[in-house]
Amino acid sequence: MVLRRVWSMPIDPDFYKTLPRKPDQHKNQVSGESHDIWGEGVQRDLDFTGINSHDQEIIEKHVSEKGYLGIHGTNVAVDFDLCIADGACLSACPVLVFGWNLKPQEGPTSNGPGNNLNEYDKSDPFAEKACIYCLACETVCPTSAIKIQEGLKDRIH
Repeated sequence: MVLRRVWSMPIDPDFYKTLPRKPDQHKNQVSGESHDIWGEGVQRDLDFTGINSHDQEIIEKHVSEKGYLGIHGTNVAVDFDLCIADGACLSACPVLVFGWNLKPQEGPTSNGPGNNLNEYDKSDPFAEKACIYCLACETVCPTSAIKIQEGLKDRIH
């Protein structure tokens, strides 16, 4: 049976109601912190409204080759299927919530500069507990892959 979730841009704010949760499944090797993953492996129809054709091609290639990686984090949620490793969120965040997840499922998470980023790398909210809810990352994300919802984790757990 294939689960399908149809949603439109930006990231679905109700993802926690519709996607299966894997609690504390993604642990950062640097900080030791972990976060939930929502909908890993769940096939979803992606709506590319507002996304340019180049970014759409990157997303489609990633999904066809790697499958659906789901949404990482809860209060600071990053849709790994829409993230294109632009890096704008890392620069915008004043409290360093994000780090690079280098080739998810193939390599470690790193917050170090100078890595050879490609479309398979993802911006990982490895320090989501540090978020001050300024929405800077959500505002600058070119594919609207980030959704910030203060207190969400407390309301659903």
